[in-house]
Amino acid sequence: MKKTILAVLLVACFVSVALAADTHSYLATRPDVVPGTPSGTVHQSINVPATKAAATIIFGSDYSANTVWWWNTKGKELGSITSGLSNPQGLDTDAKGNLYVANTGASTALIYKKPYNKAPKTLSVSGYYPVGIAQYKNGEYVAVANIFATSGSNGSVTIFKNGKQVANVTNSGFFYYYFCAFDKSGNLFVDGRASSGSTVVGEIPGAAKGKTTLNVLTTGNSIVFPGGIQVTNSNEIAIDDQSGFAIYTYKQPKGGSLGSPVKTTALSGVSDVVSIALTSNNGDVWGADAGNLNWPEFKYPAGGSAVTTITQSGASLPIGVAITPPDKY
Repeated sequence: MKKTILAVLLVACFVSVALAADTHSYLATRPDVVPGTPSGTVHQSINVPATKAAATIIFGSDYSANTVWWWNTKGKELGSITSGLSNPQGLDTDAKGNLYVANTGASTALIYKKPYNKAPKTLSVSGYYPVGIAQYKNGEYVAVANIFATSGSNGSVTIFKNGKQVANVTNSGFFYYYFCAFDKSGNLFVDGRASSGSTVVGEIPGAAKGKTTLNVLTTGNSIVFPGGIQVTNSNEIAIDDQSGFAIYTYKQPKGGSLGSPVKTTALSGVSDVVSIALTSNNGDVWGADAGNLNWPEFKYPAGGSAVTTITQSGASLPIGVAITPPDKY
């Protein structure tokens, strides 16, 4: 127990010290994670028949390779996109099989229709670096978490309805905005960091109903470094802690608090799981491990060691992961 507490304290201190060093880095990993060496050259290639035929697809983005890959459940590569991508990070999907990409380096959000071989719809997030992305009602609403502004000032959450920007939301408790997810009612949950470096979690209640107030939420436990967010089929909020090597799942907030986790999913053998994606039945969760250069799958909420791992030739910094069909309502 003493060793665990000491390790958490050391990580927390490191994050605070490293904050100044990564102020102008729009990479969503912990500051100590650096790109790996690609194991091969990446070329865009799409197997259209196999992509159309696949009942379940796992997507992964790579920040340094400027690529989004996708695979079937056995890890067989079905396709990849490289054209038009600049440091892609967060991913999401909808019930129609559309793929949403936070195209960080280009300050855009991209929406691809299955089988992903046509030019995407582009949403401009000019002036910001988008990292997280989430959709609601098959893309009627799209939310983008902007880690910070291109000027170096604080980030924001940009919300689109039917492809048009309708809001840009901030809260002084946040400086960096990382990932986001809608719940069944269209409320939007977001995580990030304060200017001090501490993790912040918030909610925009009624985000899909035109509401634009971002409230900071407290938690009954410590989240050392913010990672991906998912909302379960039972409308619980799952938040990945990149430094805690765990996913914490909470009930819906009450009185401005998420309370203590009702489930803790420990991820064994990982280096830095940056984002997560739940399978449609919530029986498993996939992660994008930037440190180990792979995409592992774990039992949810049991956790433990990975039951499957996708290792992709050419990968150098995995950031995003998504699944179709998603765990969306």
